[in-house]
Amino acid sequence: MFSVTELFAQKKSNAVSWCIAGELPSNNGQPVSLGVAGPVTGVHDKMMFVAGGANFPDSMPWQGGKKRYYNHIDVFTKTSNHLIPVAGNFNLPDKIAYAASCSTPNGVLYAGGENETGISDKTFLLKWDAETKSVAIETLAALPVAVTNASATSHNSIVFIAGGESRDGVSDKCWSIDLSNSASGWKELPSLPKPVSHAVFVSIKSADSLKLYLVGGRRKTTQGISELYNSVFELSIGENQWKELPPLLYALSAGTGVATSSGGIVLFGGDQGTTFSKVEGYLSAISKATNETEKQQLVQQKNQLLTSHPGFSKEILFYNITSGKTKTAGTIPYPVPVTTTAFWWDNVVMIPSGEIKAGVRTPQILMAKIKRWLK
Repeated sequence: MFSVTELFAQKKSNAVSWCIAGELPSNNGQPVSLGVAGPVTGVHDKMMFVAGGANFPDSMPWQGGKKRYYNHIDVFTKTSNHLIPVAGNFNLPDKIAYAASCSTPNGVLYAGGENETGISDKTFLLKWDAETKSVAIETLAALPVAVTNASATSHNSIVFIAGGESRDGVSDKCWSIDLSNSASGWKELPSLPKPVSHAVFVSIKSADSLKLYLVGGRRKTTQGISELYNSVFELSIGENQWKELPPLLYALSAGTGVATSSGGIVLFGGDQGTTFSKVEGYLSAISKATNETEKQQLVQQKNQLLTSHPGFSKEILFYNITSGKTKTAGTIPYPVPVTTTAFWWDNVVMIPSGEIKAGVRTPQILMAKIKRWLK
């Protein structure tokens, strides 16, 4: 248990002030909240949803632990720096994790993802019904292709989905749907410059155009080794062509990020791939091992690496879309989650739950206030 002082204590980095605004309550039959990776999350009608996700409640995956998926929806309201859980038994239509999700004026959209039965193409819209104090769920047109670990962003009623992992490999597809005319379904946009999953995806509206930015991410190759990206790509809606911008300082995947009013993108943590790539290397070597002794030695080395996982990058990066320059903007003073989504709620950024090291989730919900001078 956290004391009140620990739970709500604020800490500051150079450009961003942080606090733990709350925690996911214990549910899903677990006595202590473990948190989840890949939750559906966002805000609608002054309510925040954190739904679904996956964790390992029994033991770590390299110890034989089985990943469990969930459909429970936690609902929160906010006052100052505190989150207040809303009482109720709310559930998604299916168990799901690693769906692409984002907030819109129409509700929180989520698309794709995965569960025990495989990868999904389903799309839903979560809405808060203030009259009945419940979560209304609208079924939308299915994605053209089932994907998991894709990325979503929105502008007004239009939602964009990019990349992800399909049954046939990593996707280079990009789609949009207009929630003001959702019956028209998904529209295919120009393909991404390269297949990518686990990327940060944001939209920025300027005076003359709406532009999408796809940042970082990774692609698992047919050899089982992933290529991690430091790339930044821009799509100007209407021009129908992706443009490559100057890259980040380093490769980054599975992190979170938001666009700012100053014309930039703030990136929170992420996986630089040091441990991730070593683990994939061990898995490749294990699959090629010629005798059982060699195989078991490699398995032990891999498991030790996972057990001693140091966590993910704590660094905050600011990317200026005009200059193409990246600068560091401090560090995050808490264990940094990946495989979750950062989003604006009024004038603060929320980062709910997520994975903080291999196999380990956090129930903490981080809140960040970004200083205006970030340029």
